[in-house]
Amino acid sequence: MKRLEIGPSHPLRKLFKKALEFGTKVNPVSRQDTIEYIEREILLEFIHTDNLFKIRDASGRALEDIAEMLAEGEILLNAQSFDREFQVHKHIGDYTLFMLGMFPSALGRRRGKEFVLGKIIIPDGDLTDHYLLQGKRSYRIASEFSNRELFQELSVNFQLYRKILELVRVYLESIKDDAYLRAKRIITGNA
Repeated sequence: MKRLEIGPSHPLRKLFKKALEFGTKVNPVSRQDTIEYIEREILLEFIHTDNLFKIRDASGRALEDIAEMLAEGEILLNAQSFDREFQVHKHIGDYTLFMLGMFPSALGRRRGKEFVLGKIIIPDGDLTDHYLLQGKRSYRIASEFSNRELFQELSVNFQLYRKILELVRVYLESIKDDAYLRAKRIITGNA
């Protein structure tokens, strides 16, 4: 599958920049590098919907459940290296932030497995709460491996960045962007 080239002057990138500017006007941030990360590693990465479920198990099956992703990223369970653990936790942080900010309605139809967050077990909780707790936790774990300041910022201020992405969604919905609306239909199952 050929990837869409999304360079600095690509219209989609310009659109995301405008949408992020809209979000940060209402929710100012002190770290522009975090906003650039969100644009590059979340919005542009997940424009390819196959990247939403890029974590795969040993048999190659795409994992859609956070609990399964956690097992895949745990060095004591399925992760073959610390780099794999980092990649999985980075992805979980990015994925949960993206879904909570951009497509929260899609979470209502999902039923995740029981989540184990540190020593806290949250059976049958609201999936939004699971995503919030696990996103923060995964970014904190990712910060132990690489880009400490960036991932700590995303962990500590997860709700702020979620609110910014919620405003990105509002902006994209208000201008009726075709690419966003198409992705929304695919992700929410209303295709």
